[in-house]
Amino acid sequence: MKISFLRVAVCAVVGTIVIGALIACLFLRSRTTGVDTSTVRKELRFYRSGTEWFADVPQHTRAENQMVAGADTLLEEVSDGADEVFVVLSSDIPDPGEWKLHLHLVEHDKFGATYKVKAAGQDGVQIAWLCNVMHTVFGGEHPTDIYIHSISTK
Repeated sequence: MKISFLRVAVCAVVGTIVIGALIACLFLRSRTTGVDTSTVRKELRFYRSGTEWFADVPQHTRAENQMVAGADTLLEEVSDGADEVFVVLSSDIPDPGEWKLHLHLVEHDKFGATYKVKAAGQDGVQIAWLCNVMHTVFGGEHPTDIYIHSISTK
């Protein structure tokens, strides 16, 4: 009687672990391959209004398009005083070619994603947060990697 109880308990624990592992695998698979975020050479416009920066993504409100939490600082740095910044970017592609900035996803939650930002040929890393407007830009999810190929200003 003790052996069958022990056998049932072991099977229950092993079954729970197996089911948990399957759920984790399905979650990770959907997070990494469930949505195709690969984008090749897409242009995106940003503009300054007063001291604030905004993305130009027409499907979203001005408030949703506001750049904050490091993204605004990054735009300020690359703008060189101009009020408009145009970037050509790619995401999640095997061979991005040459790039000026590389953003790599480090954390994601229901509100947005935090990226490490590295400039080509430089050692320093900045942090920038991008909200869920990026889901529209990249086809439904934040990409793991974003490569900025060119930056121009007006």
